[in-house]
Amino acid sequence: MALVSLTRLRLRSWRHLFPFAGWVAASVWQSLRAEGLQHLLLLRDRRNTFWTYTVWRDQSCMEQFRRHGSHGQAMRHLATWCDESAVVHWQDDGTGEAALRSPDWFALHGRLISGGHFTALPNPSAAHQSHNLPDPAHRRGRVIRLR
Repeated sequence: MALVSLTRLRLRSWRHLFPFAGWVAASVWQSLRAEGLQHLLLLRDRRNTFWTYTVWRDQSCMEQFRRHGSHGQAMRHLATWCDESAVVHWQDDGTGEAALRSPDWFALHGRLISGGHFTALPNPSAAHQSHNLPDPAHRRGRVIRLR
């Protein structure tokens, strides 16, 4: 059974956008070579907010990617860059593949709010502290499908 991972990050300032974009590019390159990655979607939302939706063969493949290489190095900067950071994982019950064809970011947002892990950050936004992150700006749109 596949593992689905959904992440949402918001940069505290536009000044972090350039270094963040560099690490995103390196992490995407790493992901395209990662063992077990089945699908990857990226969404650029309003106000420097970024979502990733990935489907992995299993949890060990996802954890191997997450902890190593460019992605592992980029994660070390989250506390500096972000005022919102949340992630949720679940076993694919058949909805993972369907969501890739036409992702409903509002439904994914609901899953993140109800079952997500909110990263401990030194400068969290009020929305992050209350676990009440805003809905995505678009139900469908501005999605980059990489795999």
